[in-house]
Amino acid sequence: MNCDYCEIVEKGEKLFEDDKLVVALSPVPASLGHVLVIPKEHFTILEQIPDFIAGHLFNVTNTVSTSVFETLRVHGINIIIENGISAGQRIAHFAINIVPRSENDGLGFNWTPKKFDDEEMSTVELQLKEQTDTIGGFEKEEKKALTVDDAHETIPTNEDDYMLKQLNRLP
Repeated sequence: MNCDYCEIVEKGEKLFEDDKLVVALSPVPASLGHVLVIPKEHFTILEQIPDFIAGHLFNVTNTVSTSVFETLRVHGINIIIENGISAGQRIAHFAINIVPRSENDGLGFNWTPKKFDDEEMSTVELQLKEQTDTIGGFEKEEKKALTVDDAHETIPTNEDDYMLKQLNRLP
């Protein structure tokens, strides 16, 4: 697979990395300090990401956003997710964009609100309420089994150390 974000995960310059994600400067920044938070596993859109990974992505995004804000002393930050082609996603790998903003920086993320009639709004509200009934039942990370070694290890002792001798006597 030829994916620019997978390449960043594999070989790119990273600001931060753990077992689930990578944080890196955007190779095509909208502003100085534009950062990407990218899951290591290849997911195309947010809806494919397990809840425990999505939660971790947003926790790290919050921390990185604070760091960018304080380090670059910017006036604001946009947190942007282009979730699907119609939302402007050009790379088919989910990422969270942290875009530092300054007054009069020339970036435009404004849209003109649309007007819908009351019936359309009520219909959409009812449909979404039905679909959001399951919110709160989050997918948890599977815990790995903990293995315990039955062999008891003794603590090396100094003959004069009474407390260490006592610890070695415990079953």
